[in-house]
Amino acid sequence: MAQMAAALGREYGAPGREALVAVERNNHGSGVLAYLDAIQRYPRVYEQSGVAGWLTTAGPKPAMVSRMGALLVESPGLFLSARLLEECRTMVSYAGGRSGAAPGAHDDCLMAMALAQAVRAEMLQTGWPRS
Repeated sequence: MAQMAAALGREYGAPGREALVAVERNNHGSGVLAYLDAIQRYPRVYEQSGVAGWLTTAGPKPAMVSRMGALLVESPGLFLSARLLEECRTMVSYAGGRSGAAPGAHDDCLMAMALAQAVRAEMLQTGWPRS
């Protein structure tokens, strides 16, 4: 995954400058981040409070999912992936305010898009990074 992320970042970045890669550091993401750093030597990885990667917890997740619902209405052209749309359709709310994929379904694409949109919103709000 890290090798693919680095290749895409180099392909889609500006000439001489890689694209910013945002990796969820929960679970297996720490391995992806380590590989990006040690093996790929990828220079533009999103950092949160000085730590590489985005930490998805019970705190920001509801806002991320809510933003995806708003984007689906406001900018449906962002949702051209059949897999992403299917995952949007199978997102459910659980007791205690938790949300996730319905039993037997997945939310990987949805959460990847939600993470990308959260990082994008943060960058637009703060102007980060300027370099």
